[in-house]
Amino acid sequence: MARTRGHELFRVATAMACLLCYTTILLGGNVMASGNGLACPDWPSCYGNGNLLPAFQGGVVAEWSHRVAAFFLSVSVLVVTLLALVYERGRKVLLRLSFGSLALVVTEALLGGLVVESGLELPFILLHLGIATALFGLLLLLTVLANLRELPPRVVAWVRRAASEVSDSPPSMALPRPEVPPSKSEVPFGQPRNG
Repeated sequence: MARTRGHELFRVATAMACLLCYTTILLGGNVMASGNGLACPDWPSCYGNGNLLPAFQGGVVAEWSHRVAAFFLSVSVLVVTLLALVYERGRKVLLRLSFGSLALVVTEALLGGLVVESGLELPFILLHLGIATALFGLLLLLTVLANLRELPPRVVAWVRRAASEVSDSPPSMALPRPEVPPSKSEVPFGQPRNG
């Protein structure tokens, strides 16, 4: 009974973490699109004074909402990892994905601080977005795998059929390119143009 309850908690926690990750990415995009990336010029507090509740005005609202969402995302990923340790030890892939998610969310939080401290240097912003995308993908995969047993039988049958079709296909999945003769204006690279 406790194992079943624990699995249910894990399933719900993975879905919540996935939803929080998506929300955090949307809020981060809003921060960048609105030009409020430095509305809070320090990290982790807004103005370097340790106050975790800055005055909510102007761009601070957008920036701080992203940071609060990132905090709740971090807590939810930690909860997912702890639940995996307690209730999902027998499913090693879920355990590994949970720890991978935890490592990514910690990296992402520290990188978010580096983005602010660097004054929004583009390489840090792109790395921050890339890791956020990887974290979302990992959490999405974790959510699907955690909930796989609960899917309707017709969905599971469809997944199995799709997987068998992929495994039966030739090694190269690329579609062949049709042979199209070059037009008169096209000349292969490196050959001189005549007339």
